[in-house]
Amino acid sequence: MNKIEEDPILGRFFDTPEKKAKWLVRIKIAYIIWLIFVIIGIIFLAVSYFLK
Repeated sequence: MNKIEEDPILGRFFDTPEKKAKWLVRIKIAYIIWLIFVIIGIIFLAVSYFLK
């Protein structure tokens, strides 16, 4: 399996440990925000379903 550092397109974003750490933090934050939106959407659907 190839490392992400060796990828011709994504390699420039992950070529140093500092860049890799910065991008991993950004990915984690994006994932948490995505989860929040999914949970809010499920709650919204459940509330709208039960109020009908």
